[in-house]
Amino acid sequence: MSKGVVYLELTCSALFWGLTFNVAKIAVDYIPAMTTAGLRFLVAASLMLVFMLTIERGWVARLKRNWLGYLAMAVVGVVGFNAFFFFGMEHTSPTNGALIMATNPLVTALIAGLFLGEPISSNHKIGTLISFTGVAALILVDSGDRLASVNIGDLLVIGGNVSMALYSILGKRLVKDSTPLMTTAASTIFGAAILWSVARTTEPGVQIVDLPWQAYASILFMGVFGSVLAYIFWNRGIRAIGVADTAIFFHLVPVFTVLLSFVLGQTVTIAQIGAGIVVIIGVMISSGAMRKLLSVLNPAPETPIAKSEQL
Repeated sequence: MSKGVVYLELTCSALFWGLTFNVAKIAVDYIPAMTTAGLRFLVAASLMLVFMLTIERGWVARLKRNWLGYLAMAVVGVVGFNAFFFFGMEHTSPTNGALIMATNPLVTALIAGLFLGEPISSNHKIGTLISFTGVAALILVDSGDRLASVNIGDLLVIGGNVSMALYSILGKRLVKDSTPLMTTAASTIFGAAILWSVARTTEPGVQIVDLPWQAYASILFMGVFGSVLAYIFWNRGIRAIGVADTAIFFHLVPVFTVLLSFVLGQTVTIAQIGAGIVVIIGVMISSGAMRKLLSVLNPAPETPIAKSEQL
């Protein structure tokens, strides 16, 4: 697979995740949060089950060996994340949600440093401080610095951010001898079963028939594109070009979210744009992308060839 194809697929992953924030906002206008999350992952789990049964070899042995790890990942990263995410999107804008989630690589690195003992580089520390400053400004904007006025939706999305970080860390700590497809499929299937059970318990009698087409289109998009294809493309990218280079494409997520917000006529304020720039700069510094960009824009001068070497 050529690098051009890899880059295209990774751009599609960022596009699908970026659009998910706007699509989720549409979905929760018609369907309660937990039911929306349950439906999204029922769609995703159905597709992942097909992939697992037809493509994955040795899945029975891996499931027996790692079922507890898969279950823990499902509870934290699927159920926990989606509960925070969809309830948060009922109260905040797609732009805010995307910018807060853009700090996920930094949050993951910090938690991995605390619980797994992984070293935290100086770039990570500087980038984290800058990005979190942008997120704090984003959350406190128009609140008059009164904490009681902080948007609860933003805080819920932060909870989802932490849940996703823990999902990655649990996968590294608890799951052994598994493949990306198997890990994603198993945690998605377990998570879908739990989410749907919780939704039926906490939101009984929710009407999911005779809804506007926008509601069904939103669920299908999030299930197929945001929960299956995006992760498959992302995992293929990691396998082809490595984790560090793949992570750079995550910076495109809030960009696509803001672009669609403009297209849909949603208000994007100067404060959000400013905070977004700060967040993205921090993430780029942390990942090393800023250093690569500066080296491209200002390449080091070629070393002159000594006369003795020319002879």
